[in-house]
Amino acid sequence: MNGNGPCPAPSAQYRQGERERKARDMQQYGSKVPRHRYGGGLPGIVLLSCVMGAFAPGGASADPVAANTPVPLALSPPMGFNNWARFMCVPQAPLDGRNPQKYSFQDFMTDQGRGLVSTGLARVGYKTVVVDDCWMQRDGDGQLYGASHWSSPRHGNSTQPGFARDLTPYVADLHRMGLLAGVYNTSGALTCERVPSGEAGHQNDDARKFSGWGVDFLKLDNCGAPETSLEGLFGQMGHALGAATAHSDRKILFDESAPAEFGPTDPLKYQSMQWVRGLGQMWRVAPDIATTRPDAQGHPMDDPWVVHDPARAGLDGVYQAFTDTVALSRYVGPGNWNDADQLLPGDNGLTTAEERSQMGLWSIMGAPLVLSADVRQMARAPDDPHLKQSLAILGNPRAIAIDQDTLGAGGYRILRDNPSDDAGTDIALKPLADGGFAFLVLNKNPQAATYDLPMSRLGVEGGQCPLALTDVWTGKVTHVAASGTLSLRMEPHDNAMYRVAPAACMSLRPSGQITTVQAAFGRPPLCLDAGRGNHVMTAACSASPAQQWVLPDTRAEGPIHNAAFADKCLELDTETGQVRMAACHSGTATQTFRYHLNGTLSAAGSCLDVAGAAVNFPGERIMTAKCIAWRVSEIFSAPHHASPAE
Repeated sequence: MNGNGPCPAPSAQYRQGERERKARDMQQYGSKVPRHRYGGGLPGIVLLSCVMGAFAPGGASADPVAANTPVPLALSPPMGFNNWARFMCVPQAPLDGRNPQKYSFQDFMTDQGRGLVSTGLARVGYKTVVVDDCWMQRDGDGQLYGASHWSSPRHGNSTQPGFARDLTPYVADLHRMGLLAGVYNTSGALTCERVPSGEAGHQNDDARKFSGWGVDFLKLDNCGAPETSLEGLFGQMGHALGAATAHSDRKILFDESAPAEFGPTDPLKYQSMQWVRGLGQMWRVAPDIATTRPDAQGHPMDDPWVVHDPARAGLDGVYQAFTDTVALSRYVGPGNWNDADQLLPGDNGLTTAEERSQMGLWSIMGAPLVLSADVRQMARAPDDPHLKQSLAILGNPRAIAIDQDTLGAGGYRILRDNPSDDAGTDIALKPLADGGFAFLVLNKNPQAATYDLPMSRLGVEGGQCPLALTDVWTGKVTHVAASGTLSLRMEPHDNAMYRVAPAACMSLRPSGQITTVQAAFGRPPLCLDAGRGNHVMTAACSASPAQQWVLPDTRAEGPIHNAAFADKCLELDTETGQVRMAACHSGTATQTFRYHLNGTLSAAGSCLDVAGAAVNFPGERIMTAKCIAWRVSEIFSAPHHASPAE
């Protein structure tokens, strides 16, 4: 997992160009800015530009060992609870009517842990209880302690109690319940809530303290740190965790927020997706997920399925978070998880159908399942009609099994037939360890819809081979031929999700759309379209067969086919730079493609490239170009059945 020597820091000219480009993106596309960007710089702190254990460009693999632990950790996606999305740093009252002034942040988090146990959620895997921002304070001695009050500069100076200075008893309480304890901090000096307790300059001391308390999980944010220093700061923390736990059986899982700092058109995003893998086990990739806003009576004002309100442009709705995360599914593997942010089933304003869809989408992606809802209320009112369904969704054994599948493959999007967030159908697929696969069909429409799904659309081959499909939500088994069609009916924002049993007479090819990077967080990508035959172009994604590609087996190389040209293959013309569909010739170098972990599609020593680097505009030609590390016009999301090779 070690790098190949020191990496040069970006130049001042490059950084200025990035700032100007981001300003243009904000003006033109309404770029979403994650909360990780709050906070200022770090004057007086010497920062490393590259850290031993980070990956050199293009050099990542699905290795579950990282700088924070010499033994494999998080071989399946972590599951648990985090208070941030639902509660942030806002003090809460006890549910039994006691005086809130005697109800501490520590009591509240312990009660959420008790809720996980009493509802049965802990039994099915939701075991890591992570307290987010505002739990801590740094005293004059430079040491980190539990905060005396449940407050922050952003949320007022509440006098409600916080945590004990020593978290050992709190952590021990969680461990006695069979749970794991997680804490939050930021890589810079100020947390996102402006609490002056960040890790910068304190990594070794804090790592030793976390280990001494018995902590199992650290979430590290980006606030208060210049973006070009993140690799050094996260590297210091990852190695500090490794050193602090070197002689302990209790290792600390490292959840890194660094990739969420950078938008989809920023080359630094893809560099960070490489180096985080050498430091920890999971990482945020996009803005925070939205929850509903209650009115004065406590009723939800809005539905966080999709965020349309410009005032909330720094947040993702559930569907937008899926779009941002599934684009990076190639990086997923055991010990390497894209964190799509928190699950909202419960009291966050989603309909039951939307809660079911979020659970399905996160499971098909192989994302961590970290709930942010009032589990105390779920435990207190288990017969509440909505909460009862929420618990059933969160505890669905078939969905959890797909998420936790030992193959660890990242589910990819096969189809987006409409660029709108509020219309059309999406299909996503995840290969499974038993040789079968799971797929999900999502109805994005605000009304019920029917959909006829040819199994061939999924990449299934096998003629009349009988397939057994288990409905993830009902358990009902349906039989359909590999060459057959499955007819579906879905309620608004609901989904149909199936697990397909392995069959010796069936094969599955990596099949679906190939998409460019998004123009900004939450924005739809463009699709590669072969509809003009002699030219492959970017286009708004649709159900056109000209956007349906079949790739060679992941980690192998071979021809790329298109559903609109059954007898032709994708071909590079290295002399003219054009990319076209041409008669297939086995073994021809210019028709022999490989999909790489960094998102490039290469053949004959060249890469596919969007002409003029115009990744945000439909109608641009796909050309051949010299492969250049982190060039966003050469980065594509494509069907894959495992994390690709370098």
